[in-house]
Amino acid sequence: MRDNRPVERYWERRHPFVELPPGVIDRLVARALPGERVVSSRPLTEGLRNTNYRLELGGGAAAVLRLYLADPEACGREAAILAAMAERLPVPRVLHSDATATPPFALLEWLDGLPLHEVLDAADAATVLDLAEVCGFALAQVHSMRFPAPGFFDRAMRVDRPMPAWAPTVLATLAGPAETRLGPELSVGVRRAVESNASLVDAVWSEAVLVHADYKPWNLLVGRAAKARTEPGPAAAPGFGPVPTGPAPGLGATRTSGAAVWQLTGVLDWEFACAGCRLIDFATFLRDEAVRPAGFAGAFADAYRAGGGSLPPEWRRLTRMVDLLNLLQLLDPLQPLDSRGTEDLRGLVAATVVMA
Repeated sequence: MRDNRPVERYWERRHPFVELPPGVIDRLVARALPGERVVSSRPLTEGLRNTNYRLELGGGAAAVLRLYLADPEACGREAAILAAMAERLPVPRVLHSDATATPPFALLEWLDGLPLHEVLDAADAATVLDLAEVCGFALAQVHSMRFPAPGFFDRAMRVDRPMPAWAPTVLATLAGPAETRLGPELSVGVRRAVESNASLVDAVWSEAVLVHADYKPWNLLVGRAAKARTEPGPAAAPGFGPVPTGPAPGLGATRTSGAAVWQLTGVLDWEFACAGCRLIDFATFLRDEAVRPAGFAGAFADAYRAGGGSLPPEWRRLTRMVDLLNLLQLLDPLQPLDSRGTEDLRGLVAATVVMA
């Protein structure tokens, strides 16, 4: 089944992993956390952009050393976003961050949990739908943070660059090298899809909520706890601790599977976060919906609404349209892309054009 899944985690890295000698890691940690020592380190090679190491520290704690190689400016932005989200969702604490280093780096708290994509791949349909609900509710908490205008953040989490308009940006990206990878027939279909949906997308593209912009199963951690009793009365937030918006009507006390309660234990990798359209996160989370059980998108959306989020009437089609921009940007051959990635992206663009 995995070989047919159009998901980025099976693509080749776009930025080489940097091998650090143990002495370099020791010096970085000593500078960041005086008196702390590194017992052991191992590379975390699952990502496609940054270089990450898991560290075992002398006091028994674990941490992640994160080097911001793809986008050095992301170091300061991510630190600010993690601080802002600390009371809303399970995100790693920033133990130290140095946006002025070469390269910029951060030491982050290690969060325990299973990568969501691994759980989804092995789970039965009922468990997959439970997990979709947990993630949908959590996303509503992300989107509850609003900004005066859409755009990209500076290191203080202020919008300092406006979000470009959707249709002109899609067409400009298509007119570049990405068109070669799509071919003439599919490129014509993209242009038609943009023309017929531009006004609908414009109505939602002007939103300015906090968008994770990489809300994918491999950036989410989940875990199981002892099964909780379901008491009558108002339902609690499914799968993680208290959230500032209060209880979610219409959901069970927790999301359960057999004798276990599935909980969200980590929301990772906020380097792309911005103020923008909420459907950006729907697009990335549901990109491989076709290989999930029936009802996956519906369960995700229902829990999102129960958590306080709102969706436009044509959110399914609009989600696919919004994702066109990201798909075309990923096709840009200025960033190396393996044949598997190109094939996956062409398939996703073709499916979007059909839905348009």
